[in-house]
Amino acid sequence: MKLTPKKRQAKSIKTRLIWSFAANILIIFLLFSVYAYIRSVTNKAEQVALELDEITSNIQDLKSDKQSFLLTETINPSFYETKENDYLTTHEENLNKIQEKLEEMYTNSYVHSAKVIPELRELEKDLQSYSTIFDSLVSVQLKRGFKSYGTEGDMRRSIYSVMNSGYSLDQVKILMLRRHEKDYILRKDTQYEEKLSKVVDQLIGDISRMSIDKYGKIYLNGALEKYRENFRALVKLDEQLGFYGHPGIKDRLDTQLAAIEGKLKSIHHLIVDYNNFWKKLNIVVLIVFALSILSVNAILLFYLLSRLGKPINKLSKSIQKIVEDDFIGELYTIKTKDEIGDLSNDFNYMIERMNERTEEIEIQKEELAQTYDKIETIRQIGAKISKHLKVDKIVQEFYHSLNNTLEFNSFLIGIYQENKLHYRGYSVEGKPYAFDRSISENNHLGVQCYERQEPIVSNNFLSSPELKHFLPVTTSERVNSLVYLPLTSSSKKLGVLAVHSEHINAYSDVQINMLGSIVTYLINALDTAVNYQNMESQVEAKTAEIDKHRQQLLDNNEILQGTLLQLEEKNKQQTSSIQYAKRIQQALLPNISLIRSSFNDAFVFYRPKDIVSGDFYWFEQKGDLIYMAVADCTGHGVPGAFMSILGREILSNLVNSKKFTSPAELLDELHVRIRVVLKQDKMNNKDGMDIGICILDESSNVLKFAGAHHPLYLVRREGGANLIDVIDGNKQSIGGHIFKKKEYEKFKEHTIDLSRRGDILSFYMCTDGYQDQFGGPEGRKFYKKTFRELMSNIADKPMYVQKSLMAIKIDEWMGEHSQTDDILIIGFQPKKETKRITLDLSSIDEILNV
Repeated sequence: MKLTPKKRQAKSIKTRLIWSFAANILIIFLLFSVYAYIRSVTNKAEQVALELDEITSNIQDLKSDKQSFLLTETINPSFYETKENDYLTTHEENLNKIQEKLEEMYTNSYVHSAKVIPELRELEKDLQSYSTIFDSLVSVQLKRGFKSYGTEGDMRRSIYSVMNSGYSLDQVKILMLRRHEKDYILRKDTQYEEKLSKVVDQLIGDISRMSIDKYGKIYLNGALEKYRENFRALVKLDEQLGFYGHPGIKDRLDTQLAAIEGKLKSIHHLIVDYNNFWKKLNIVVLIVFALSILSVNAILLFYLLSRLGKPINKLSKSIQKIVEDDFIGELYTIKTKDEIGDLSNDFNYMIERMNERTEEIEIQKEELAQTYDKIETIRQIGAKISKHLKVDKIVQEFYHSLNNTLEFNSFLIGIYQENKLHYRGYSVEGKPYAFDRSISENNHLGVQCYERQEPIVSNNFLSSPELKHFLPVTTSERVNSLVYLPLTSSSKKLGVLAVHSEHINAYSDVQINMLGSIVTYLINALDTAVNYQNMESQVEAKTAEIDKHRQQLLDNNEILQGTLLQLEEKNKQQTSSIQYAKRIQQALLPNISLIRSSFNDAFVFYRPKDIVSGDFYWFEQKGDLIYMAVADCTGHGVPGAFMSILGREILSNLVNSKKFTSPAELLDELHVRIRVVLKQDKMNNKDGMDIGICILDESSNVLKFAGAHHPLYLVRREGGANLIDVIDGNKQSIGGHIFKKKEYEKFKEHTIDLSRRGDILSFYMCTDGYQDQFGGPEGRKFYKKTFRELMSNIADKPMYVQKSLMAIKIDEWMGEHSQTDDILIIGFQPKKETKRITLDLSSIDEILNV
């Protein structure tokens, strides 16, 4: 009997599985609903527990604020001035937070279920009691005060009025009062109240015996009584606050906080116990529902095994038999009215259809094999073409490959170069083609294909209306079918490929597609070959140019070798001459031992930039006069050396011909001599020198200095530190052309009395080579400021140590930099003055008689 669609749907496996699934869903829904309810209860319990933890934390903050207030703010003057502070504000905020949390808990249904409302009421009363006690603590503390504030301030002002009254009271007793006052404040011992009162009585008795006016006694007695009253009031306020065994407000606060914490713990235990009850209930519910789900699924499994397992097993064995027989035969027919019966019928129908499609699949298999052969042929042709680097070889290889693949009468490949298409190709008989076609001949199909970059295909060229106005590449043969393909790489247009046939409909779509695939390999090979050909041309041109330059270099090298030998010989001769000039220059310099013998100690740091130097130092001693100069001549090397010798000789002639006691006069005379010797009035000669000269008169122990652009540095000891004084010279040079800018002025002279300057450590004279030296991490100059700091730091050391330190410092500063200029520094320490004692003979007689 055929079932109606509704009955068939009701008996289907799908319907039965849906009902089973719905039963499972219902049980699971009930499970999760109950679980969600219990979980919400436990979440509320956890939330209440968290709120209680927050209240406990706020209670701890109250304790911390109270302790901080008592430790810091009770001794903070600003608290007594403003009656406010951050701790009191924070304390009030914490109390308000606790109160808000308690009010929220009153509205929580879980709190009502846990039956902790009475405990919360008690906790709220304790908090109100704590707040009242804390307010009384603040009030009493403000009344008590600190130092200049409150009762303690009144007490101190009373005793200060006695101490500053102007009456001569017993200061020992006044000090005893202050001592008892401080001892009480430190120790909080009430016995000091009695001691202080006795001293006050003694002072009042002293006042009554003092011979002062009546109003003075009244003033002093009143001030002392007020001081005693304030002290007693202070003691009462401290007792009220509580200290050392005297319970007070502070102890009451601690007791109240302990009671609050105890109630919080009790409430927390009640909440935890109630939460544990719900957790146990949750576990029981989960177990019951889990057993229900297992029961429903066990029933469903039994049904599936009894009603579905047997037919499915038979169907499976039948399918296996069909597979073994290459899908020949029929499946086991299941006559049930459910999906398994339908599946059996559908499998039988599918096998019938598969047998029908087998023949079609075999045909497609043969076509795929042919396609694979074509792909393999294209790949082999591409591999053969790609191995060549010459265009002619590629065209020849393409001809051989195309001859075995495609029917054609001729084929040509046009490569674009210099505004032309250079065609190379072959006929079917192997006849080669080689000709050019200008790109301007746009009536030819090859030019059209190249310009448009589009394929041109026709299987009936002579009858094609679209192509009747165009000519093929070759006109010497009959063309009916043709294929033109553009040859374009990723970077440029290479040319065009042309294939001709005399037959109509010579090329199918498959052949054209196959030709297009081969062209892909052809394009890559041609692109490489054209680039290689261009590179070869460039390399040949460059090689010829390099050979030409190489020959020119060889010819020039022979000439330079001869010139180099000549220059080396001349350089050797010049260097030898300059070395000899160096020995002469060094021989003319004063001996350092002679300089040291004339001073307490001295050093000379002399480092020329070249072999010979433009810097020089000069020393002469005539009787009690010691002459010493440091000069920097124009330029360095050989020109500077000539100037240094000239300057040294002129100075020596001047002091040997005349006794100069003034360095300024000596510089004026040196300036005149230099200009006369170098004929600077008549010739355009700009040479000159910067110089500093010292003259030391040992008889008077006086040092005189004058300078042309050169200073004298003096380092002295003052206040435990080394200070440097700079004695500047004139801003003009000796000789040269300075007078074109301004008038010549006499040199100024500076005098230093060494007998009155016992704090002098060292003198220094130098050229500018040291401070102008480049170096350091940034490649900048050493500069005057750094040089003066160096002299100041080393001035109290021995002279040989100072010289070494200066050498080490400049070497470290230079690093990889070359020396910039000649370097010359002289440091000296004048001899200490020896006091001469002259005795009158009459005075000696008087001494002897005595």
